[in-house]
Amino acid sequence: MKIRLSVFIVAILITTGCSHIGLKSGPDQSNTGKTESLYNKFIEGNSPNIAQLNLFFSQMPKGGDIHHHYSGSIYAENYLDWVEAADCRIDKNTLKIVKAADVKDSTCCLSVKQLRSDLELYSKLLTIWSDKDYRNHYHQQLPPDLNFFSTFSYFGPISKNHKEGLMILKDQAIGENVSYIETMISSVGYSYQDNSFDENAKKATSPEAVVRLLDELTLKIKADDKFLKKINDFIGEIESAHRGIDDDRFMMRYQVYASRNATPSAVFSSLYAAFLADDKFNLLVGVNLVGPENGLVALADYNLHMQMISYLRDKFPNVNVALHAGELTLGMVPPKDLKFHISQAIHIARVQRIGHGVDLPYEEGALELLQKIKEKSVVEINLTSNEFILGVKDNEHPYLIYSAYDIPLVISTDDSGVSRNNLSGEYVLLAKRYKPGYKTVKKYVFNSIKHSFLSQNEKVLLTNSLDARFAKFEAEMARYYDLLQE
Repeated sequence: MKIRLSVFIVAILITTGCSHIGLKSGPDQSNTGKTESLYNKFIEGNSPNIAQLNLFFSQMPKGGDIHHHYSGSIYAENYLDWVEAADCRIDKNTLKIVKAADVKDSTCCLSVKQLRSDLELYSKLLTIWSDKDYRNHYHQQLPPDLNFFSTFSYFGPISKNHKEGLMILKDQAIGENVSYIETMISSVGYSYQDNSFDENAKKATSPEAVVRLLDELTLKIKADDKFLKKINDFIGEIESAHRGIDDDRFMMRYQVYASRNATPSAVFSSLYAAFLADDKFNLLVGVNLVGPENGLVALADYNLHMQMISYLRDKFPNVNVALHAGELTLGMVPPKDLKFHISQAIHIARVQRIGHGVDLPYEEGALELLQKIKEKSVVEINLTSNEFILGVKDNEHPYLIYSAYDIPLVISTDDSGVSRNNLSGEYVLLAKRYKPGYKTVKKYVFNSIKHSFLSQNEKVLLTNSLDARFAKFEAEMARYYDLLQE
């Protein structure tokens, strides 16, 4: 009787799926299960299989790249094609672009064809117009952060070819299974200089005083005939450049930005133009501040800039804001400047997304701040950029804190042309360094659509597309898994 009862109990436990008596189910043989097993095999041990991870992530759907700079995401080789098409020259001493009409000494300026025939000079240009070969051989070059930001002064004069540039970015994205890019494309190009405002804003002793000054400056800007014209011209340019971009494989939207290293009146007028343009035109989906966060002006005026964004958020409640905040680390700036950048972006500017967020461990009230970020914001992780500019990587990177606290995260490229990487490479770095589970990787991919600044209908469309893409990808990886078992 006891034997029969035992058999009966075991049968019930097996039927109900109870596992506490040590019964184990077999490996998941679904396509998802096989894909997960394959991924786990590639990341196991102290030396993950990078070649296999490159293959895996190149094939994997990656959703969106939503911390993305337009001009910094086009490769130097493409810019040289544009230089050639514009019949411009390259100064062989400075490696800067010179218009043909401005050439005074033909012996110092080369055509792109001549430049490319001089392999040493051509290679040197690539190391100065981007981060190429920065660490793999000795050469005289700027410190990494200055090298990164100085590249824009070289290709900047030719980078406004938005129509061709957007098509290049689209083709690159489709080639690596990225279905959406939210790129920081440009400023509106409007600036209003008011010396009186600049002096008084720096001396303002309360947020209320800043608001009064901004009210006064706003009236002056609105009275400027160039203000609305600049905005309308900018909208027309983006609308024209965007034609032919969206299709059933890919979608692109745009953030407008202001530079954070200008006078207060110039920063505010540029931000005001950005907010108004965004409010008027549906292809513009957000506003940002760009430029080195450790710049002298950016550091000195950081709180004022947060108050400007807060002011404009009240005026334009439907405009989204993502912000470079905490792109700093110990030694780059004095310790006092590490204590508040993310916090003020969250509490004062009320931003929806934090770009970088690297100084989190040094922020005052970091634990309380983590909870606030979890409730109110999302963090954009840029591993290659953080390693190059800040020297922060591996176990020093706050990804470990954000992921442990279950902060909403997205993986992004920042400036893939300057860094000479792509979104697949960022996922390879993520897997190699931190070994998140496959389900977590997929969550980051879907987060890139969920936390984008698209409309709800567009998010549903891209999410459904991602579901279908993953079904196809996992079927392919399941076949690869079976092949490797043979």
